[in-house]
Amino acid sequence: MEYALWEFVLYNVLRTGVLVLFAYPFLRDKGRFSPKVTKLLFLLLEVLWIALAAIGYIPAVMKIPFGPKIEIAQTLMMVVILLIAIKERPGKLLFVFFMLYTLGSTISLLAKFLEIKVVHDMAYQGYRWTASVSIVFTNVFVLLPIVFLIHRDFKAVMGKTGDSTMWRYIWLVPGSFYMFWMQSFYTSKGKTLDYASNGYNIIFIATIEIAALFIYHMVIRMVVEHDSLLQEKALTHSLQMQVMEFNDLSNRINDARKSRHDLRHHLAVLENIAEKMDRQALRDYIDEFRAVNRLDEVMTYCENVTANAVLTYFGQVAAEQETEYKVDFFMPEKVHIDRCDISVLLGNILENAIEACTKLPKGTAFVHVKGGMLNEGVLAFDVENSCRNELIVDPDGSIRSTKHEGKGFGTESVRGIVERHKGTVNFEADEDRFRVSVVMYIK
Repeated sequence: MEYALWEFVLYNVLRTGVLVLFAYPFLRDKGRFSPKVTKLLFLLLEVLWIALAAIGYIPAVMKIPFGPKIEIAQTLMMVVILLIAIKERPGKLLFVFFMLYTLGSTISLLAKFLEIKVVHDMAYQGYRWTASVSIVFTNVFVLLPIVFLIHRDFKAVMGKTGDSTMWRYIWLVPGSFYMFWMQSFYTSKGKTLDYASNGYNIIFIATIEIAALFIYHMVIRMVVEHDSLLQEKALTHSLQMQVMEFNDLSNRINDARKSRHDLRHHLAVLENIAEKMDRQALRDYIDEFRAVNRLDEVMTYCENVTANAVLTYFGQVAAEQETEYKVDFFMPEKVHIDRCDISVLLGNILENAIEACTKLPKGTAFVHVKGGMLNEGVLAFDVENSCRNELIVDPDGSIRSTKHEGKGFGTESVRGIVERHKGTVNFEADEDRFRVSVVMYIK
């Protein structure tokens, strides 16, 4: 071994340290533990990386082809620590990890190529100080400009665009580039240094990495646009609920004014019926009065104004189409959840339920709502409705839209809100009924 221990450690710290420092500010606020523990876990990541890298350069095992095995071990180690340290979607973390890992590996390969061309003999002596100088040079003049360009995309990934279920699959995109990088580097003929010394190999890998960065950018933009569409639909739905609430209130006020204005006429009719002692006529008149003035209609389902407005509106729609509508829902006036989320969550579920009932004969359908706030931190409820057996549930639990190709925007909005609150939502379809079960944890 022709290099000192400090040269070996310095090189490996520089190889991974810049990318860790770049990612840490975005990840620290998502830590599962305290900031101090999160820092220690990232420090542990660096230490284990160096320890695994050192195994391949122990004199007793240097002749054994441990290269790819050590690389895979380092990958698994970093993934495990990230999943432990950061409370975020695993798919999103894997996307970020593989994106940065392949970028860092390409920069390291470029640094080794530079070192070989400038100080050929020292480059073949292992981790000499020239390797650290080369990695610093490529970090400053190559990596930092790239980091500046991908900063916005990285912020979008780790920012508020975390509701999309697409993260379950799109991590395979950078994961595939990682597998390609491993295959290309470790299955080439000759030693790794010989591979790094070939300018054509460097151009090939660099071209692939540039293409990969463009693909990552397009994938991230696609996810951002998808989430923006869901948020826009949620906002539109919330505004519609507010308009419906206002219109319903206006109608009730007008009905009350009309009833008050006509009260003297009603009293005159009642006096006339009383003089005749006609009980049947009295019952008929009372029933007619109750129906016209919607006296049998429930006006308050729960104390929460937003939830009550949504439940009331769809209760009116259900009554108009002669659908049985039962609600046993409880939510206090003040809850630690945004009004828009309440409106979109209940509104989308009830809208789909009512729409499913319109496809059935009048008088045969039903919508049942049951549940509410179990305590200050848990919201759990079920919505069950009649339906025809035409719903398609994907393996991931998503519902196929009956209006267009692909998943339903309403159910995707519901899933996004529930998962943002660290909850679960289940969609169950039987032969003649459909059920949505929601459990959310409200901070």
